[in-house]
Amino acid sequence: MNNIPYKWVLKDTEKNVNIQELAEKFNFPVPLIKILVNRGYDTEDKIRKFINSDIIYLQNPFLFNDMVSAVEIVKKHIEEKNKILIWGDKDVDGITSVCLMTKTLKKLGADVTWYIPQVEGYGLNKETIEKYKDTVKLIVTVDCGITAYEEVKYIKENNIDVIITDHHEPTKEIVEKIRSLNVPIINPHLEDYTGFRDLAGVGVALKFIMAILMSYDKNYYNKNFVILDIETTGLSPITDEICEIAALKVVNFIPKDTFSTLVKPNFPIPQEVINIHKITNEMVKDAPSIQEVLPRLLDFIKDATLVVHNADFDISFINYQLKKLGLEPIPFSKVIDTFKLSKEFLVLSSHSLHSLSSYLLFTNKPSHRALDDVLATAELFYYLYLITNSKLRLFVEEWTIFAFLGTISDIVPLIEENRIIVKKGIEKFFSSHLPMTKIVVDYIKNTLKKPQIDAETISWNLIPLINSAGRLRQVDVAIDFLLTEDIQEANFYFQKLLELNNQRKSLQNTNLSIFYNLIDKQCNLKEDIILFVVAEGIERGVTGIIANNILKEFNRPVILLIAEDGKATGTARSPKGVNIYRILKKTEHLFEKFGGHENACGFTIKKENIPILKNQLKILQEELVIEPPLLEIDLELNPENFNLEFYRYLSILEPCGFENPYPIFMIRNSKIVDWKYFGKDNKHSLVTFEANKKIIQAVCWDIPDIATILRNFTYFNIVGEMELDNQDKNKLRFVLLDLQPVI
Repeated sequence: MNNIPYKWVLKDTEKNVNIQELAEKFNFPVPLIKILVNRGYDTEDKIRKFINSDIIYLQNPFLFNDMVSAVEIVKKHIEEKNKILIWGDKDVDGITSVCLMTKTLKKLGADVTWYIPQVEGYGLNKETIEKYKDTVKLIVTVDCGITAYEEVKYIKENNIDVIITDHHEPTKEIVEKIRSLNVPIINPHLEDYTGFRDLAGVGVALKFIMAILMSYDKNYYNKNFVILDIETTGLSPITDEICEIAALKVVNFIPKDTFSTLVKPNFPIPQEVINIHKITNEMVKDAPSIQEVLPRLLDFIKDATLVVHNADFDISFINYQLKKLGLEPIPFSKVIDTFKLSKEFLVLSSHSLHSLSSYLLFTNKPSHRALDDVLATAELFYYLYLITNSKLRLFVEEWTIFAFLGTISDIVPLIEENRIIVKKGIEKFFSSHLPMTKIVVDYIKNTLKKPQIDAETISWNLIPLINSAGRLRQVDVAIDFLLTEDIQEANFYFQKLLELNNQRKSLQNTNLSIFYNLIDKQCNLKEDIILFVVAEGIERGVTGIIANNILKEFNRPVILLIAEDGKATGTARSPKGVNIYRILKKTEHLFEKFGGHENACGFTIKKENIPILKNQLKILQEELVIEPPLLEIDLELNPENFNLEFYRYLSILEPCGFENPYPIFMIRNSKIVDWKYFGKDNKHSLVTFEANKKIIQAVCWDIPDIATILRNFTYFNIVGEMELDNQDKNKLRFVLLDLQPVI
């Protein structure tokens, strides 16, 4: 429950979706299908893809326009045995990004070291670069660097190569300036990037690693392939003719050029064939002849390797026509047949393009038209590459262990690629031989007595430990713990992390008290929409956590600064619907450093600029409208569905997090039967409700004044989540988030 009243929003299930049909198709309870549909998974394909989060659905890393350039630079420095510096950030996203890059590059034989600023502030800085300029030949940034034009320029002036990998939003101007220095940028927020944009910094690093690994495959990397498909008037290359040809040129599985044309046959297309591909005689009457088309096609193909689905059919038609023109036939040995490949590696009753599209959930659906089928075959070609390349798959899957930690810590949407990374990462966490995973699993199961390890368990019990090292300027402890291959060393570092986390909690409580006192002194809670607080002489490291706590209590943007030695480090947080990044972007001229996301930012500012910033924010806040916090309710739950069977189906939604939250339910007309306080200072409550003759045991955390509401009313609409009872894993309880009396 919240100190500020929630505005309840009950999601409305899409009326045009056949819920019952989907429930029967998947053998899922209707309420679960309604939750999925409400979250946008409203077709069979979407639900299947949501459930089957295989790494083949990670988008092609070469969708980043600068990826080839970045890969070539890294490989050059590996081959020349030059020292490479990985430059990261001190949060979990940055720490895991550093670990991922460092571990992988070492596996590839690189001379690699790492650096994370702990006292100098976020991002690249010239003072540290100066220390490395005589020994390092390449700097790769992870989770930072996109705003550091001056520092990047300084690095290049010292004849050091730079690669920027980051996920913070850049301006068009800064991108152009950095690229003008011949520095590749790998960032999903670039305008020229067409893939998934909400990757964490470690997700971007994983994509970079994936591209580097793919580049060692000499049969595919930077090679030209042409995907080819034809439509015909029948099944015989001798008696029937080609009526459509399409081809797609790809490099690194990325489309580069397209060839597509109808072809005029000498004889009419039979109606039964028209019924299949929908190419009519009217459509082809003015099309070029096969004699005109084939030379153009050969010129398009040049020396590229052909990729065809069912090459025996397509190439036989092409070669028959080439022979008639007196031209050399295409050797079958120079054609990759995705039909034969799929038969070799996929156990299916049919390996037609349509069957494979259904099985592998193609985005580009085949249609018996040449260009559509070419696009479908191109997608199949990429999937088959990942399916057949077991070494690459194993490498990427293993490294999702690091990537999922950074992803869940950075509160990015747990959808699409992020969902794949987290789901696969948790799966590999249990089977990994890394010492750190064994220690964490043992700690959670045997020390904390947690029955299951999921994204939420990791988020609550491991992420804070790693974060504490960064916050207390001992980031090396976290990196040593994550990277060591010795179980005794890992245990030593883990104990240090536990100690640091206790120190972090103590510091957090101290600073939280200080900032609350300063709010009373520096803010007018009646007028200030943005809470702007400056503290001096206190230790840094936990300001982000404190900002989140204050945000939760007051539901308004929070900007906290700690000033020392003429400068201040600032942290900003904002509620949903308020883009604090855009607000602070308007005052960027006052900052020495600035970066962040829609709801979280960081900056460094000179002390003399703080009053100016505060005054400008007072003007900017007049444009803001703060809505009450929303409580988005997935479903009105029939009390009879409050049972263990339905609860276990909810695991299909895992991993849950931002934009894929654990489902919230409303149960109407719940009669209060009993309640009692428990815990220190009676902060928590156990409440028993009865709804439609069903007893519902509920727990309410940290709301001691709930008694006022419970004493004065009998019936309530209750909203909350379902979970297993800590004391009895065969019992279910309702975690009460809010309630409203029924009057």
